[in-house]
Amino acid sequence: MQKIAVVCGGYSGEAEVSMRSAAMVMEHIDLTLYSPMKIVIQKNRWFAEWKGAEWEVNRNDFSVMLDGEIHQFDGAFIIVHGTPGENGLLQGYFEMLGIPYTTGDVLNMSITFNKKATTTFLKSLGFSVAESVVLYKNEEWNVDSILQRVGLPCFVKPNNGGSSIGTSKVKELGQLMPAIEKAFKEDGQVIIESFLNGTEVTCGVIQWEGKVRALPMTEIVSENEFFDFEAKYKGKSHEITPARIDQALFEEIQNLSEKIYIQLKCRGMIRVDFIIHDGLPHVVEVNTVPGFSAASIIPQQAACVGIDKTALITAVIQSCF
Repeated sequence: MQKIAVVCGGYSGEAEVSMRSAAMVMEHIDLTLYSPMKIVIQKNRWFAEWKGAEWEVNRNDFSVMLDGEIHQFDGAFIIVHGTPGENGLLQGYFEMLGIPYTTGDVLNMSITFNKKATTTFLKSLGFSVAESVVLYKNEEWNVDSILQRVGLPCFVKPNNGGSSIGTSKVKELGQLMPAIEKAFKEDGQVIIESFLNGTEVTCGVIQWEGKVRALPMTEIVSENEFFDFEAKYKGKSHEITPARIDQALFEEIQNLSEKIYIQLKCRGMIRVDFIIHDGLPHVVEVNTVPGFSAASIIPQQAACVGIDKTALITAVIQSCF
Protein backbone atom coordinates (compact mmCIF):
# COMPACT_ATOMS: atom_id res chain seq x y z
CA MET A 1 0.00 0.00 0.00
CA GLN A 2 1.46 3.35 -1.05
CA LYS A 3 1.89 6.06 1.58
CA ILE A 4 0.56 9.31 0.10
CA ALA A 5 1.12 12.78 1.54
CA VAL A 6 -1.89 14.98 0.79
CA VAL A 7 -0.07 18.31 0.70
CA CYS A 8 -2.21 21.40 1.33
CA GLY A 9 -2.21 24.92 2.73
CA GLY A 10 0.37 27.19 1.16
CA TYR A 11 1.47 30.79 1.44
CA SER A 12 -1.28 32.62 -0.46
CA GLY A 13 -4.88 33.70 0.03
CA GLU A 14 -5.92 30.41 -1.55
CA ALA A 15 -4.81 28.39 1.49
CA GLU A 16 -8.38 28.18 2.79
CA VAL A 17 -9.57 26.70 -0.51
CA SER A 18 -6.65 24.27 -0.48
CA MET A 19 -7.63 22.96 2.95
CA ARG A 20 -11.15 22.22 1.70
CA SER A 21 -9.73 20.44 -1.34
CA ALA A 22 -7.48 18.33 0.89
CA ALA A 23 -10.44 17.37 3.07
CA MET A 24 -12.19 16.06 -0.07
CA VAL A 25 -9.14 14.00 -1.05
CA MET A 26 -8.79 12.56 2.45
CA GLU A 27 -12.50 11.67 2.54
CA HIS A 28 -12.64 9.93 -0.84
CA ILE A 29 -9.17 8.44 -1.45
CA ASP A 30 -9.22 4.65 -1.92
CA LEU A 31 -8.01 3.25 1.40
CA THR A 32 -7.56 -0.20 -0.14
CA LEU A 33 -4.79 1.24 -2.34
CA TYR A 34 -3.36 4.16 -0.38
CA SER A 35 -2.47 5.19 3.14
CA PRO A 36 -2.96 8.98 3.15
CA MET A 37 -1.73 11.60 5.59
CA LYS A 38 -2.54 15.30 5.43
CA ILE A 39 0.51 17.57 5.38
CA VAL A 40 -0.15 21.27 5.98
CA ILE A 41 2.36 23.77 4.61
CA GLN A 42 2.53 27.20 6.21
CA LYS A 43 5.21 29.87 5.99
CA ASN A 44 6.45 29.29 9.51
CA ARG A 45 6.01 25.51 9.73
CA TRP A 46 5.11 22.27 7.95
CA PHE A 47 3.21 19.67 9.93
CA ALA A 48 1.26 16.43 9.59
CA GLU A 49 -2.20 15.90 11.05
CA TRP A 50 -2.38 12.44 12.59
CA LYS A 51 -4.40 10.97 15.46
CA GLY A 52 -5.82 14.40 16.34
CA ALA A 53 -2.40 15.97 16.82
CA GLU A 54 0.14 17.94 14.79
CA TRP A 55 3.52 16.39 14.01
CA GLU A 56 6.42 18.38 12.59
CA VAL A 57 7.68 17.55 9.10
CA ASN A 58 11.42 17.15 8.60
CA ARG A 59 12.00 19.24 5.47
CA ASN A 60 15.40 17.65 4.87
CA ASP A 61 13.78 14.43 3.63
CA PHE A 62 10.00 15.15 3.92
CA SER A 63 9.54 12.64 6.72
CA VAL A 64 7.54 12.71 9.93
CA MET A 65 8.52 11.19 13.27
CA LEU A 66 5.41 9.43 14.59
CA ASP A 67 5.55 7.77 18.02
CA GLY A 68 9.28 7.21 17.70
CA GLU A 69 9.17 5.86 14.13
CA ILE A 70 10.13 7.72 10.95
CA HIS A 71 7.25 7.87 8.47
CA GLN A 72 8.28 8.44 4.85
CA PHE A 73 6.09 8.85 1.78
CA ASP A 74 5.90 7.07 -1.57
CA GLY A 75 4.27 10.05 -3.28
CA ALA A 76 2.72 13.48 -2.81
CA PHE A 77 -0.78 14.51 -3.84
CA ILE A 78 -0.22 18.26 -4.25
CA ILE A 79 -3.42 20.19 -3.65
CA VAL A 80 -1.81 23.52 -2.73
CA HIS A 81 -3.47 26.26 -4.79
CA GLY A 82 -1.11 29.17 -5.35
CA THR A 83 2.44 29.36 -4.04
CA PRO A 84 4.41 27.14 -3.42
CA GLY A 85 2.35 24.30 -4.88
CA GLU A 86 1.26 25.77 -8.20
CA ASN A 87 4.37 27.65 -9.31
CA GLY A 88 7.04 24.94 -9.41
CA LEU A 89 8.62 25.48 -5.99
CA LEU A 90 7.24 22.36 -4.32
CA GLN A 91 7.80 20.38 -7.51
CA GLY A 92 11.51 21.28 -7.44
CA TYR A 93 11.70 20.23 -3.79
CA PHE A 94 10.12 16.84 -4.50
CA GLU A 95 12.28 16.38 -7.59
CA MET A 96 15.42 16.82 -5.46
CA LEU A 97 14.11 14.25 -2.97
CA GLY A 98 13.02 11.79 -5.68
CA ILE A 99 9.40 11.75 -4.47
CA PRO A 100 6.72 11.41 -7.21
CA TYR A 101 4.01 14.07 -7.20
CA THR A 102 0.65 14.63 -8.86
CA THR A 103 1.22 17.70 -11.02
CA GLY A 104 3.30 18.79 -13.98
CA ASP A 105 7.02 19.35 -13.52
CA VAL A 106 8.87 22.52 -12.49
CA LEU A 107 8.81 24.11 -15.96
CA ASN A 108 5.15 23.27 -16.57
CA MET A 109 4.06 24.73 -13.27
CA SER A 110 6.20 27.88 -13.42
CA ILE A 111 4.90 28.71 -16.91
CA THR A 112 1.22 28.03 -16.19
CA PHE A 113 1.26 29.96 -12.91
CA ASN A 114 2.30 33.08 -14.82
CA LYS A 115 -0.76 34.18 -16.81
CA LYS A 116 1.22 36.20 -19.36
CA ALA A 117 3.75 33.42 -19.93
CA THR A 118 0.90 30.94 -20.43
CA THR A 119 -1.02 33.02 -22.96
CA THR A 120 2.16 34.06 -24.81
CA PHE A 121 3.21 30.44 -25.18
CA LEU A 122 -0.25 29.29 -26.23
CA LYS A 123 -0.57 32.14 -28.72
CA SER A 124 2.73 31.05 -30.30
CA LEU A 125 1.15 27.61 -30.82
CA GLY A 126 -1.88 29.08 -32.57
CA PHE A 127 -4.39 29.28 -29.70
CA SER A 128 -6.58 32.40 -29.43
CA VAL A 129 -6.03 34.57 -26.34
CA ALA A 130 -6.96 38.07 -25.14
CA GLU A 131 -4.72 41.08 -25.70
CA SER A 132 -2.78 41.88 -22.54
CA VAL A 133 -0.19 44.12 -20.89
CA VAL A 134 1.97 43.27 -17.85
CA LEU A 135 2.96 45.89 -15.26
CA TYR A 136 5.78 45.52 -12.74
CA LYS A 137 5.83 47.07 -9.29
CA ASN A 138 8.11 50.11 -8.92
CA GLU A 139 8.24 50.68 -12.67
CA GLU A 140 6.56 53.50 -14.54
CA TRP A 141 3.72 52.91 -17.00
CA ASN A 142 1.39 55.02 -19.08
CA VAL A 143 -2.36 54.60 -18.64
CA ASP A 144 -3.16 55.89 -22.12
CA SER A 145 -0.84 53.40 -23.81
CA ILE A 146 -2.32 50.56 -21.72
CA LEU A 147 -5.86 51.41 -22.75
CA GLN A 148 -4.83 51.81 -26.39
CA ARG A 149 -3.69 48.19 -26.21
CA VAL A 150 -6.49 46.53 -24.23
CA GLY A 151 -9.38 49.02 -24.33
CA LEU A 152 -12.32 49.28 -21.92
CA PRO A 153 -13.76 47.34 -20.26
CA CYS A 154 -10.75 45.27 -19.21
CA PHE A 155 -9.67 42.89 -16.46
CA VAL A 156 -6.89 43.66 -13.98
CA LYS A 157 -5.39 40.63 -12.24
CA PRO A 158 -2.30 39.54 -10.30
CA ASN A 159 -0.13 37.89 -12.95
CA ASN A 160 0.75 35.07 -10.57
CA GLY A 161 -2.29 33.99 -8.61
CA GLY A 162 -5.63 32.26 -8.66
CA SER A 163 -9.19 32.03 -7.34
CA SER A 164 -9.76 35.55 -8.76
CA ILE A 165 -8.17 37.04 -5.63
CA GLY A 166 -7.16 40.64 -6.36
CA THR A 167 -9.01 40.64 -9.70
CA SER A 168 -11.18 43.53 -10.92
CA LYS A 169 -13.29 44.29 -13.95
CA VAL A 170 -12.61 47.89 -15.00
CA LYS A 171 -15.33 49.64 -17.00
CA GLU A 172 -14.16 53.25 -16.87
CA LEU A 173 -10.87 55.12 -16.62
CA GLY A 174 -11.30 56.16 -12.98
CA GLN A 175 -11.46 52.52 -11.87
CA LEU A 176 -8.14 51.53 -13.44
CA MET A 177 -5.61 52.79 -10.88
CA PRO A 178 -7.51 51.43 -7.82
CA ALA A 179 -7.76 48.05 -9.60
CA ILE A 180 -4.02 48.06 -10.34
CA GLU A 181 -3.23 48.91 -6.70
CA LYS A 182 -5.54 46.12 -5.53
CA ALA A 183 -3.79 43.56 -7.76
CA PHE A 184 -0.33 44.73 -6.66
CA LYS A 185 -1.27 43.84 -3.07
CA GLU A 186 -1.32 40.19 -4.19
CA ASP A 187 1.63 40.08 -6.58
CA GLY A 188 4.58 42.12 -7.86
CA GLN A 189 3.27 41.74 -11.41
CA VAL A 190 -0.13 42.78 -12.72
CA ILE A 191 -1.70 41.69 -15.99
CA ILE A 192 -4.33 43.79 -17.72
CA GLU A 193 -6.40 41.91 -20.30
CA SER A 194 -8.91 43.04 -22.88
CA PHE A 195 -12.50 42.12 -22.11
CA LEU A 196 -13.84 39.22 -24.15
CA ASN A 197 -17.61 39.31 -24.35
CA GLY A 198 -19.07 35.84 -24.64
CA THR A 199 -19.93 32.57 -22.95
CA GLU A 200 -17.51 31.40 -20.25
CA VAL A 201 -16.77 27.68 -20.13
CA THR A 202 -14.17 25.60 -18.35
CA CYS A 203 -12.94 22.13 -19.29
CA GLY A 204 -11.23 19.64 -17.02
CA VAL A 205 -8.61 17.25 -18.40
CA ILE A 206 -7.27 14.10 -16.76
CA GLN A 207 -5.41 10.96 -17.75
CA TRP A 208 -7.83 8.04 -17.86
CA GLU A 209 -6.80 4.49 -18.68
CA GLY A 210 -3.50 5.72 -20.10
CA LYS A 211 -4.98 8.41 -22.36
CA VAL A 212 -5.43 12.16 -22.04
CA ARG A 213 -9.17 12.75 -21.69
CA ALA A 214 -11.14 15.99 -21.65
CA LEU A 215 -14.17 15.92 -19.37
CA PRO A 216 -17.57 17.44 -20.26
CA MET A 217 -17.11 21.19 -19.92
CA THR A 218 -19.02 23.48 -17.59
CA GLU A 219 -20.74 26.73 -18.50
CA ILE A 220 -20.24 29.49 -15.93
CA VAL A 221 -23.06 31.96 -15.31
CA SER A 222 -21.99 34.35 -12.53
CA GLU A 223 -24.46 36.37 -10.49
CA ASN A 224 -21.66 38.90 -9.96
CA GLU A 225 -19.87 41.11 -12.48
CA PHE A 226 -17.59 38.17 -13.32
CA PHE A 227 -16.58 34.75 -11.96
CA ASP A 228 -14.86 36.15 -8.86
CA PHE A 229 -13.96 34.53 -5.51
CA GLU A 230 -17.51 34.95 -4.16
CA ALA A 231 -19.01 33.45 -7.30
CA LYS A 232 -16.58 30.54 -7.22
CA TYR A 233 -16.79 29.60 -3.57
CA LYS A 234 -19.85 31.26 -2.03
CA GLY A 235 -22.60 30.12 -4.35
CA LYS A 236 -22.89 33.29 -6.43
CA SER A 237 -22.80 31.46 -9.75
CA HIS A 238 -24.58 28.79 -11.73
CA GLU A 239 -22.35 26.03 -13.04
CA ILE A 240 -24.08 24.13 -15.83
CA THR A 241 -22.54 20.78 -16.78
CA PRO A 242 -22.49 19.94 -19.60
CA ALA A 243 -22.31 23.44 -21.11
CA ARG A 244 -25.23 24.55 -23.28
CA ILE A 245 -23.31 25.09 -26.50
CA ASP A 246 -23.32 23.64 -29.99
CA GLN A 247 -22.02 20.04 -30.08
CA ALA A 248 -19.37 20.78 -32.70
CA LEU A 249 -18.02 23.68 -30.60
CA PHE A 250 -18.24 21.53 -27.48
CA GLU A 251 -16.02 18.89 -29.08
CA GLU A 252 -13.66 21.54 -30.46
CA ILE A 253 -13.06 22.98 -26.98
CA GLN A 254 -12.49 19.50 -25.55
CA ASN A 255 -9.97 18.88 -28.31
CA LEU A 256 -8.22 22.20 -27.63
CA SER A 257 -8.07 21.36 -23.90
CA GLU A 258 -6.45 17.99 -24.59
CA LYS A 259 -3.92 19.65 -26.90
CA ILE A 260 -3.06 22.20 -24.21
CA TYR A 261 -2.57 19.40 -21.67
CA ILE A 262 -0.17 17.65 -24.06
CA GLN A 263 1.64 20.75 -25.38
CA LEU A 264 2.29 22.10 -21.88
CA LYS A 265 3.30 18.62 -20.64
CA CYS A 266 0.73 18.63 -17.85
CA ARG A 267 0.10 15.74 -15.46
CA GLY A 268 -2.64 14.84 -13.02
CA MET A 269 -5.78 16.94 -13.43
CA ILE A 270 -6.01 20.43 -14.91
CA ARG A 271 -8.78 22.83 -15.89
CA VAL A 272 -8.67 25.17 -18.86
CA ASP A 273 -10.86 28.30 -18.82
CA PHE A 274 -12.22 29.71 -22.09
CA ILE A 275 -14.36 32.62 -23.28
CA ILE A 276 -16.27 31.93 -26.50
CA HIS A 277 -15.94 35.35 -28.16
CA ASP A 278 -17.48 35.89 -31.59
CA GLY A 279 -17.86 32.12 -31.91
CA LEU A 280 -14.14 31.49 -31.27
CA PRO A 281 -12.83 29.86 -28.05
CA HIS A 282 -10.18 32.06 -26.40
CA VAL A 283 -8.00 30.58 -23.66
CA VAL A 284 -8.21 32.64 -20.45
CA GLU A 285 -5.93 30.57 -18.23
CA VAL A 286 -4.77 27.07 -17.35
CA ASN A 287 -5.32 25.84 -13.78
CA THR A 288 -2.82 23.10 -13.00
CA VAL A 289 -4.01 22.57 -9.40
CA PRO A 290 -7.76 23.09 -9.80
CA GLY A 291 -10.08 23.20 -6.82
CA PHE A 292 -11.26 19.86 -5.47
CA SER A 293 -13.74 20.82 -2.77
CA ALA A 294 -17.47 20.13 -2.64
CA ALA A 295 -18.00 23.40 -4.57
CA SER A 296 -15.43 22.62 -7.25
CA ILE A 297 -16.02 22.00 -10.93
CA ILE A 298 -13.77 19.04 -11.82
CA PRO A 299 -15.68 16.51 -9.65
CA GLN A 300 -18.95 17.69 -11.25
CA GLN A 301 -17.53 17.13 -14.73
CA ALA A 302 -16.16 13.70 -13.87
CA ALA A 303 -19.51 12.64 -12.39
CA CYS A 304 -21.15 13.45 -15.76
CA VAL A 305 -19.24 10.57 -17.34
CA GLY A 306 -19.61 8.18 -14.41
CA ILE A 307 -16.26 8.84 -12.72
CA ASP A 308 -16.75 9.21 -8.97
CA LYS A 309 -14.41 11.13 -6.66
CA THR A 310 -12.54 8.01 -5.53
CA ALA A 311 -11.85 6.84 -9.08
CA LEU A 312 -10.81 10.37 -10.05
CA ILE A 313 -8.32 10.60 -7.18
CA THR A 314 -6.90 7.19 -8.10
CA ALA A 315 -6.51 8.25 -11.74
CA VAL A 316 -4.66 11.42 -10.70
CA ILE A 317 -2.27 9.47 -8.48
CA GLN A 318 -1.66 6.71 -11.03
CA SER A 319 -0.94 9.16 -13.84
CA CYS A 320 2.07 10.50 -11.97
CA PHE A 321 3.82 7.27 -10.93
